[in-house]
Amino acid sequence: MQKISFVTDSTANLTQSQAEEYDIKVVPLSVIFGSEAYREGTEISAEEFYQRLPKEKQLPTTSQPPVGEFAKVFEELLETSDHVVCLMLSSKLSGTYQSAKTAAEMVSGNRITVVDSGIASYGIAGPLMDGVKLARSGGTVEEIVAMWEEELAGQRAFFVVDTLEYLHKGGRIGGAAAVFGALLQIKPILTVIDGRIDLFEKVRTHRRAMERVRQLLHNDAASGDPINLCVVHSGRLDEAKTFRSEITEKYPNVKTEISELGPVIGTHTGPGLIAIVYYPDRLINRQ
Repeated sequence: MQKISFVTDSTANLTQSQAEEYDIKVVPLSVIFGSEAYREGTEISAEEFYQRLPKEKQLPTTSQPPVGEFAKVFEELLETSDHVVCLMLSSKLSGTYQSAKTAAEMVSGNRITVVDSGIASYGIAGPLMDGVKLARSGGTVEEIVAMWEEELAGQRAFFVVDTLEYLHKGGRIGGAAAVFGALLQIKPILTVIDGRIDLFEKVRTHRRAMERVRQLLHNDAASGDPINLCVVHSGRLDEAKTFRSEITEKYPNVKTEISELGPVIGTHTGPGLIAIVYYPDRLINRQ
């Protein structure tokens, strides 16, 4: 059986215990406040980031890991592994995928496979952990990548954002839209289209936005097909727990967990977000 190692970046928002349990190497991106850079997940926590973000006049920036950092990780892993498989943040959101790809070609192109997830957060973490499980049950690199292609093709993500402010600061909407949105209590629902975070719908009030997200989930979950889902939040843990319990009770075919959105993606969405990210379970027929 091949020894396969797994690599991702910090926007997967794996917990330390998940990274250890699944033996996944995480290469961090950085978030930058002025001249101060912090590596996501190690030098700044999500909680610290969301406490600081509203106090800043300028939106922080983010930066991808350097090629050399990926190269070092790959070289170390290949000393004890036959192959390294990477699932990375959407190439439309960051140059992280390209950094990993360049490093792979430098180190050993035929023993490193780098896959563009086209998404972030649990959209990376869920399939990644499925990949580890498949490898541990004897799956090959080709089988892992084929499973990922199916799971990623069926990915759905809906983010309810608390304010339009950060979308405006990031240049995703105009100033007038942000002002009128605040006056009208507009709660945008975001999604991921073609690897980019984009506006899905604008709904008045948080309650109505969540009702719409429930409806969207029902359209997919009511069939009874197995789905893996994560309730993702930034500073809404209690609401996330309640929402997760509701989903678990209503849909026995949906496996659920909770995750906090990290600083890099949180730069674009701001605090107070709640989201669902889910995909069809394609591991179930492969083990």
